[in-house]
Amino acid sequence: MKGAGPPREGVATIFRIWGIPVRVHVSWLVIFGLIAWSLSVGYFPERLPDLPLLAHWASGLLAALLLFVSVLLHELSHSVVARRCGIPVSGITLHVFGGVSQLEREPERPGVEIAVAVVGPLTSFAIAAVVALAYALLGPPEAPAAIMRYLVLVNVLVGAFNLVPGFPLDGGRLLRALLWKVKGDLAWASRMASLAGSVFAFLLIGAGVFRALSGEFLGGLWFVLIGLFLRQAAEGSYQQLLLQRVLGRLSVRDAMTSEVIHVPTDLSVAHLVEEFFWAHHVSSFPVLDGGRVVGIISLRQLKEVPRERWAETPVRDLMLPLAGPLMATPGDSLWEAFEKLSRNGLGRLAVVEDGRLVGYLSMKDVIHLIAVST
Repeated sequence: MKGAGPPREGVATIFRIWGIPVRVHVSWLVIFGLIAWSLSVGYFPERLPDLPLLAHWASGLLAALLLFVSVLLHELSHSVVARRCGIPVSGITLHVFGGVSQLEREPERPGVEIAVAVVGPLTSFAIAAVVALAYALLGPPEAPAAIMRYLVLVNVLVGAFNLVPGFPLDGGRLLRALLWKVKGDLAWASRMASLAGSVFAFLLIGAGVFRALSGEFLGGLWFVLIGLFLRQAAEGSYQQLLLQRVLGRLSVRDAMTSEVIHVPTDLSVAHLVEEFFWAHHVSSFPVLDGGRVVGIISLRQLKEVPRERWAETPVRDLMLPLAGPLMATPGDSLWEAFEKLSRNGLGRLAVVEDGRLVGYLSMKDVIHLIAVST
């Protein structure tokens, strides 16, 4: 899946592949444990009845780990193709419902959308084929054979599930790309794919309720949870597209605050708190040095220094140095600025022109402009 995912909180980066951060959401630990447990007490005891309990648990843990390696490869294929098509990728996140490749922008042409979407399911099918071939050629012992059969099955299921033509699944993105190519209207194509995704989500929820009432409570509950997640993701992805179309027509200049309170680099943290944070009730300020903006200081940075050292610590020692994620120019697309606001952890951007501070942009400014423009 691409573009939709869990909340950003509770996420840790565990490693990088080809420069792409791979993150794990805390919910992944829950599903990993549940899958390992269910395989260890149900799946492998049925298929390996002559092996001891320890072998069942070892097989369950290894199979669960290899499942998520397969999911990671599925998402990595999306990310690699997206980057080759010129789309920046901010990372891959594994979570309770699988994984998500976080593309920084949507494909600009139907052909690119098709290429990025289809490679995920193809990767899952390829993994299944490679494991099946290895199984046939090697004739492995009993326990490895059971693990390999499981991996073939789940990768086929992952590939097939992702081809369901409902947004934001890969199949939904393929549907959107085809409709977009035929009619030439991305918004309409997105709406149709989103509706298809919602229909599939409701069918999944209905199937889950039926399973739960039939006595399969855990399986039914899982169907319901996945359905609710897909329903929210389908609607959220469409709303994000609408927001992108609105903000893409506006510039930072349209939303920024021009009269900006700023602080000098040599101001002590004690004076910063007393004369600025307490007086103005805002969470951050641009920092200037000789008339040029050099960084941003926020309440979050104050936690890095004990209160007894505030009087002797200058702002320059704590400020976040000005860089791309913290700045924009007046002519930048408001959508691009909105994405920076969403990702930089501050919700603020210094608006700079020729090194001079000409404005300050907050998420509140963007929301206010949307409210008065719609």
